[in-house]
Amino acid sequence: VSAFLMWAAEPHLEARKKTGFRVLVFLLLFGALVYLTKRKVWAGVAH
Repeated sequence: VSAFLMWAAEPHLEARKKTGFRVLVFLLLFGALVYLTKRKVWAGVAH
């Protein structure tokens, strides 16, 4: 009964969890790409 009540309270919870996981994966990949691009662009600059 409690599982049904939880589902009834949040019917879109599973879809939000799936979307959230996809967003996290995208952000990690995008962040890695930006970091690697930054390293390549600024590699020739003397610090």
